[in-house]
Amino acid sequence: MSKSADSKKTSDREKEREKEDRRRLRFWRSIEPFVVKYLQCKFNFEWDGFDPREIDGPMLVAVNHACAYDPILVGAALRKKPLTFIASEHILRMKVWGPFLDKHFSLIPHQKGAKGSRTALVAMKRIKRGESIFLAVEGEQTWDGVSLPVMPYTGKLAKGCGATLVTYRLDGAYLSAPRWSTGTRKGRIYGRVVNVYSPEALKKMSDEEVESAIARDISFNTWEWQKARPGGPVRYKSKNGSAEGLERAVFTCPSCGRSGGLKSEGDHIGCKCGFKVRFDETGFFDPPKPFETIVEWKEYDRASLKETLDECKERVIFSGDPVTLIKIGKDHTEEWAREGLLSLVYRGGRYELCAPGRNMRIDEISDMTMALAGRIVLSDKSGYYEIRAGKGRNTNLRKYVIAKELIRSE
Repeated sequence: MSKSADSKKTSDREKEREKEDRRRLRFWRSIEPFVVKYLQCKFNFEWDGFDPREIDGPMLVAVNHACAYDPILVGAALRKKPLTFIASEHILRMKVWGPFLDKHFSLIPHQKGAKGSRTALVAMKRIKRGESIFLAVEGEQTWDGVSLPVMPYTGKLAKGCGATLVTYRLDGAYLSAPRWSTGTRKGRIYGRVVNVYSPEALKKMSDEEVESAIARDISFNTWEWQKARPGGPVRYKSKNGSAEGLERAVFTCPSCGRSGGLKSEGDHIGCKCGFKVRFDETGFFDPPKPFETIVEWKEYDRASLKETLDECKERVIFSGDPVTLIKIGKDHTEEWAREGLLSLVYRGGRYELCAPGRNMRIDEISDMTMALAGRIVLSDKSGYYEIRAGKGRNTNLRKYVIAKELIRSE
């Protein structure tokens, strides 16, 4: 192909992109007032008066990932400068929402449970084109209301993309839509810009220094925030009951020690053994014994599971969870799906994740993480997979991810 033909092809692509960008901007401007009003009414969302138009050029907006609504909340607060969103790949596989969101908001898909270097390269290219990027720098939503570590490639991306780094924090968002919950709650969410770092300032910092600055700016502890409020903790009111779905986050009964026997109903979570505790509208347990917060219960889960794994004998660790195993192909297609039961077993000196239609050795799984409260995504040498909990069930799949982390850390 001649140079003139290549040049024309490049020019045509640029014109098409510009056309798409204008169409997306028109769409956003048309729905912006309704989105803002919706968030104010649904969550009591308030934000500072920061105007992103004061920043010349594109922004990389680094946000704490408190709930599934974070992109919408931050997008509304910074609406004068539309954002492009880095989003989990599974969103594009949603039959209705996937195509709609990609068409109108130009998502950058990130394949959880796989290496993220390609995502960073795509984000850099978009920023070079002038797009401002939303990045949930923890990589996944918090399960317990406390910020997670910043993803390791974040500093390199922030320094190399040439954009202004804006750190943005959402306070109170976790209890408005906990990752494990089956519904949302109306309480209070505050959004604010914490710091703005120019490209010149970022060049003087190492990758680690950039990541430390981001972590410091966005770090948030829901429970410390609730306790420190002068007027008392915010109450988050739910139509379905504040504890509904909590068994997707915690899995060990503190009374009988059994895993997988917990069940939520309304404002309570309990076990067949008779244990029962109330999860009140402020997010604390009532009574506050044996746990005051989900953080303490999560630590108990982890310690109990580690003790089980340390026994190192032929046994079934977890079993009987109804799931669907899906093989994910290129272009976000689902190649095949198998329904059955999921289990984790120790036999022959190794741990195996036994899923419908395929058994996987834990030491051969390169990465494994949660996509939603009821979905695991993982990859091994044979490909990329999703494990999806049975429809309508509050199955705890998170325990398999924690087990994998503990096994690999030994």
